[in-house]
Amino acid sequence: MKKRPILSLVGSAVIIAAVFAAWWWLRAGKIQSQIVAVLPASPDVSDSPARLRDELSSAEAEARSRFHAYSGLVKLSRLYHANGFLNEAAQCYTGLEALDPSQPRWPHLHATILAGFGEIDAALALWQRVVTLDPKFIPAQLRLGDCQLKSNRPDAASATYSRVLTEDPPNSYALLGLARLDYEAGRWEKAQQRLETVVQQTNYTLGYDLIVTLYEKSGQTDRARAIRASQKASGAYRDPPDPWLDDLMDVCYDPYRLALSAGFIARNGNPAQAVQLLQRAIELAPDDVSSRFQLGTLSIEQKNFPVAREQLERCTRLAPGFADGWAQLSGLQTQLGETSAAASTLAAGLAHCPDSPGLHLMHARSLLKAGSNSEAIAEFRESIRLRPNEADAYIELANFLINLGRVDEAVRLLEQSLEAEPGNPMAISTLAFHAITTGDELSAQRWMAKVRNQPRVAREQAVQLRAAYEQQFGHPFR
Repeated sequence: MKKRPILSLVGSAVIIAAVFAAWWWLRAGKIQSQIVAVLPASPDVSDSPARLRDELSSAEAEARSRFHAYSGLVKLSRLYHANGFLNEAAQCYTGLEALDPSQPRWPHLHATILAGFGEIDAALALWQRVVTLDPKFIPAQLRLGDCQLKSNRPDAASATYSRVLTEDPPNSYALLGLARLDYEAGRWEKAQQRLETVVQQTNYTLGYDLIVTLYEKSGQTDRARAIRASQKASGAYRDPPDPWLDDLMDVCYDPYRLALSAGFIARNGNPAQAVQLLQRAIELAPDDVSSRFQLGTLSIEQKNFPVAREQLERCTRLAPGFADGWAQLSGLQTQLGETSAAASTLAAGLAHCPDSPGLHLMHARSLLKAGSNSEAIAEFRESIRLRPNEADAYIELANFLINLGRVDEAVRLLEQSLEAEPGNPMAISTLAFHAITTGDELSAQRWMAKVRNQPRVAREQAVQLRAAYEQQFGHPFR
């Protein structure tokens, strides 16, 4: 009789467990049904890497299973987004948002797709939700501000960018957003102040186009022209760093996307992750020279010389006609003190790429170092002939001719370099110094004005030129 309470407790526990199991079974089935209902139709992946096809098949099977449907949908969303199947990824995110409305990641990633499609209002609504769920996630705040600006909500955009600057004071993207608002409102002076800060913080990777336009609009044409001449690459807007987007690259199987993302991530200060992405790109496409070359050059920057050597040597074997591979390998060997190997690599590069202006320029430098002056001059001229629209060979040859006392010839070369690359800082500085030392004040004033308006002239060099001008002409340059 005394055992009945124990038996009763055991029986109760069994009943409770059975009830819980039934509830769990029913709940899992309900979630499974919801997820199966939102699964996108499988896209055509016949041209995709086998690894991606396998991963997609596995994730879809998981998404259709009773007890792993949610994790399967997460995997599918990541695979689709990372590998460029954006419509399918967006459909997955819609399902994830409904199933887990407290998670800010899904609406954020969904919004990046919609914004790319030009669906600004829909993206704006999603980013407003993200900022409510996670007020500290700066990339969402910046994108919210951009959407508010594009949808003509200047006051809201200003508040959003200002909030970012309060939380992250040096944020160049928020400062650029405020500068754009100032520009559109006609507050030229304030816009100029902010843009000048942005371009200095980012070395013209942000704000380049807008500040040139602003200088032209305000009549500062010399400054606009100098900046255009100094920046060969476009200053087009680049999206801010975004760890949630970067995380998708872990499941990317497209070598081109991996390499592109690696370049962006490296520029934003995470070279270790960039190296990992490039290594994966190479695993997927071992014969792709571009990924190997990118990894080689990045490894030189990180002083990982064994990896750099390996990748650049592979470049020269895989693509003997790729001149940059030979040039970088020879440069690395020179940097490591392997003079004989560097010379052999350069000679091999010229044999395979006889029309490479860069290799001829490198050869000219090596001949100068060896004291073979006439041969060096010939190589400089050959580099100029092959690439007349870049200033380096003109300037280096001009400097060498100045040392030989052939000043008039050097000046003509420097003037030609400015036709090839207007505003080149080295050329205008050299011409300014020449005018000062020869006592030609009118020419000195003209070149010094160009020095003043050229942001790429080093401050120390500009100070030295001003001092030389005052010493030569007895009054400061104004």
